[in-house]
Formats: sequence, C-alpha cells, structure tokens
Amino acid sequence: MNIVPKTAAISVTRQDGSDITYYLFPEYEVHYGVLVPGVSQPWHHHEKISETLFITSGSCTLLFLEENKKKERVVGPGDTIQVGNIPHTFINTSNEPCHMIAFRFVPQGIDQHEVIKNDKVLHPELE
Repeated sequence: MNIVPKTAAISVTRQDGSDITYYLFPEYEVHYGVLVPGVSQPWHHHEKISETLFITSGSCTLLFLEENKKKERVVGPGDTIQVGNIPHTFINTSNEPCHMIAFRFVPQGIDQHEVIKNDKVLHPELE
C-alpha cells in the first residue's frame, strides 16, 4: 500500500491562478487540477501520453481539433474525456472553478481490458 499525502505531491499555482497537484508514479501520473473562471489552457497535444480527464465539479468548454475542424463541447461533473493525440484546450467560461482529475500514462499497445475487469480476489475470511 502506498498512500501519497498531498504534501508529497508537486503542487503548482500558475500565473493565471489555476492550481494543479501532480502525483507521479513510475508508470503513470494522476493530477488534480482547478481551472479558475476566465482561464484557458494553451492549445496542446501529447504524442506519447494517453490522457483521460474526469470532471468532478464545475464546468468548462473543451475545444479540440478533429478531422481538421475545431469542435467545442461543454463538459461538467461526471463527464470523462479520453483526449487521444489531438490538439485540445480547456476554457472556463463559467463563474465557478472547474475541478478535474487527469490520468496520464504511456500505453504499450496491449489490450488489458480483461485483466482490469477480472483481477479481483475476494477475502471473505477478513469480513
């Protein structure tokens, strides 16, 4: 078991007032971000990193380039975004902070669906 307290994470407050707390592990990263109202990230993409974001509260506008067209989608609590390797940005056009958790890893191209779905050993003797 490895419990990482927030004090051991890397916390960054950007000039725009947004906060990001990075939890780095050997094979993946989890970070918690707060995008404050009126802030937009720079357009970017990842060449090797797979990024999945989960919105926990607030809302923001996701802009992304798909098939050479700019597209837009408002995302909010419970929405999960698998970014892929396309250019994207988030803009908080609301009056409330947008809170999100990002999971980032470098995929190896091996389908692990069955392992993830079925890797659980129950311990009724500990009940």
